Amino acid sequence: MRTVTRKARTLNSLKAQIVLNLCQAYGKEKRYWLEKLKSWTLQARLDYPRSIRDEAVKLKYRSSFGLQARHWKLAFEDAVSTWDKYWQALFVQVRHKIAAYKTLSEEERHYAYWLLKGYKQFADLMEGGCPNPSFEIPTISASRVRAMVKKSIKKIRGKAPSVKKMRRVSFDPNCYEVFMHNGRQYLKLMTLEKGKRLTVPLLGMTPISGNISLIFSENELSIHLTQDLEPPVHKGSTIEAVDFGYTEVMTDTSGDRYGNQFGITLTSLSEKLHNKMKKRHRLHALEKKNHTPALRKYNLGRQKLNRQVRKGRKTLERQINQGINQLLEKKNPTLLITEDLRHVFTYDKPKTVNRKFSSWVKGTIQDRIEFKALAEGFRHEQVNPAYGSQTCPNCGFVDSENRKRDRFRCLHCRHEDIADRVAALNYANRYGDQQIGRYTPYVQVKTILLERFHRRLEAEQSATVPGRTLDTVAEAHPPPCREQFTARREKPRTGRSLRERNKNEYVFTYF
Repeated sequence: MRTVTRKARTLNSLKAQIVLNLCQAYGKEKRYWLEKLKSWTLQARLDYPRSIRDEAVKLKYRSSFGLQARHWKLAFEDAVSTWDKYWQALFVQVRHKIAAYKTLSEEERHYAYWLLKGYKQFADLMEGGCPNPSFEIPTISASRVRAMVKKSIKKIRGKAPSVKKMRRVSFDPNCYEVFMHNGRQYLKLMTLEKGKRLTVPLLGMTPISGNISLIFSENELSIHLTQDLEPPVHKGSTIEAVDFGYTEVMTDTSGDRYGNQFGITLTSLSEKLHNKMKKRHRLHALEKKNHTPALRKYNLGRQKLNRQVRKGRKTLERQINQGINQLLEKKNPTLLITEDLRHVFTYDKPKTVNRKFSSWVKGTIQDRIEFKALAEGFRHEQVNPAYGSQTCPNCGFVDSENRKRDRFRCLHCRHEDIADRVAALNYANRYGDQQIGRYTPYVQVKTILLERFHRRLEAEQSATVPGRTLDTVAEAHPPPCREQFTARREKPRTGRSLRERNKNEYVFTYF
């Protein structure tokens, strides 16, 4: 499936007002159902939402916001889908916590997963009930698991879903018509007035069918529709791994870089937006102090700023697409291995660097690769990125000092290379690793890498390879004496960086 966006021609003021009224009514209706579905009685029926809608129809429900019957039903379906996505995303996080609990037995873990499998038992749990599964589990164990799951849910759960911007309306095939006139494609859309439809001229020419969504923002109307993709038969036979970067989109195992202008564009857009927002903050302070509505009206508008931000993001997305297309054209991989970027990053860097990294559209990169994998017919696999650019692919030695900016130089074997290429090589080797999974904690990853390095040195020592024994490594990196280590541990932790603490722990663990 792919989403196609169709732009509409500029609407006159009358049509724009009709669309705006429809969007507001649809948004209010969806907000109403989101609030109504908050009750655990209805949450328990989210697996079968049609029964809720049928009850509303039997009670002759009519939208208090002026929507026609078909439209309030679509708003109800949107509200159900929103709640379902909200809970399913939260369940993923809770399952990770369940998997991390080492004290749970297999039957307790099974019961915890079962509680999150269906909305009926989940709603019963959150209401204070005791859901009973079809399999046997001791009462004490079940009580312990219920308390653990309930506590995890309350800790992770944020604000309930709501409608913030009323600019979207859904249409099914019964709510619109497509026709041609004088070589142009038109849509007839259902409005708030029964029997009267709005004609919207479209730009371009694309078959339109199935459910569609109308997005109306800043007097610009667009139609979003989905289309099925038939991936071609892939004829390649190569495996390639890449490392995503900041100065470029990605680097492969051969050291070839793709999308080299990405970092320049990202830095320019970030600095431009930062300077503009500083000026706007000064104007905001001035307006708040002097209470001048004209300043807010003529100098602090959002339309132009939003257009500039969207334009910048489109530029970055275009460069990402170009970089991915260059990789596919040059390598034509059957399997593409990348790092998993869908996690929170923390950087021990100045705020200017953090600001640039925070605007890094890493999610866009992964989304585009997943779409390209579907469209071009190759496989896409993701691996754990922990210590990818700090681990030597030659000897397995891992240390933060191995990498200096974009250069890599191993402190053990003196191997030198590009840091991004080193990361890509490590990702290729990490694919299929039974010990380092995609969700293995980074602390555990470092322990595994150090253990492997120790075993390798021991094997080389038993083989009596000159210059590569534990004794020579100890001479090159002498451990601190007991007095030095004791003094270091007694030293207060405040003011020490994360790198210094990791280095001290590494010295103690290694020797």
